[in-house]
Amino acid sequence: MTESNLSPVRKQDLQIGVPLPYPIYDGQGLLLLSAGQTIQNRKQLELIGQQGLFRNPLWHDSSMRAQTRTAVQAETPLNYAPAKKQPKAARHFAQVKLPPNSTLHVQSLGDPLKPKASVKLIGWLEKTGVLISTLNQQGAILPFREGETLQLKTIAGKDVISFRGIVNKVCFTPFPYLHLSWPEQLEIHQLRNSFRVNTNLIVSISGEQLNTTPAKITNLSASGAMLEGGNLQLEAEQKIQIALRLPAAGDDHTMTIAATVRNCHIDPPAVTAQFGIEFDKLPLAERLVLEHFIYHSLLEH
Repeated sequence: MTESNLSPVRKQDLQIGVPLPYPIYDGQGLLLLSAGQTIQNRKQLELIGQQGLFRNPLWHDSSMRAQTRTAVQAETPLNYAPAKKQPKAARHFAQVKLPPNSTLHVQSLGDPLKPKASVKLIGWLEKTGVLISTLNQQGAILPFREGETLQLKTIAGKDVISFRGIVNKVCFTPFPYLHLSWPEQLEIHQLRNSFRVNTNLIVSISGEQLNTTPAKITNLSASGAMLEGGNLQLEAEQKIQIALRLPAAGDDHTMTIAATVRNCHIDPPAVTAQFGIEFDKLPLAERLVLEHFIYHSLLEH
């Protein structure tokens, strides 16, 4: 399921304690809650809402699907033969060839209140299972239980790989780890320069005939950004310099990026001017820092 197939859902449209009439997905198209599940309290709703709330506008419940199938069968001529669909190329977990010690970002699907965490891949045996560490980055044992379904994400080359696994066994010797079921399906999102992540980065803007002015980057990609600032007065095609600090690979990196203003507009709920910025060609070191920050943000959301 891609985001382009989904429609946003407002938090006020979801009722606490009432079974959901349709499945809820996050901004990456990953299932958060199935139809019929119940949001237990306001805190759970707020946590789910942080990941973005979307639904498939074409989704109907099973009874409606059954009625649709019956109607289609009644109206279909007996000599009608539907065109055969060409099979799509599929990639299996074994084909990704993740090496041991790869970082996996894990989240419980059964209990959204449990925090997300980063763990290490221990290894896998094709068609049998996947072994992951159950220690988070602080060395604490994560509270996952047998039978729980986990959502895992990682980066393989230029792809974000997402898959699910059921905890078959919780083990503590010779070290804490989980034995997960073999993932039969993968969701693969290719990382492109157009991928944007929502941010709240405070930056400084400068340029010819422009005093240094604070601003905020509200979303960021490898090729550009969206700037907001009540004191910013920029024009299309204006050249600017953006000074910012990004955390990447365990360190904070300070850099200055040359960019060009492409447009100006105001999109609610924003009340200040928003400027679309395109980066000039980045040096290799700065591009790697920027990509690392974006990739890590994609895995966490």
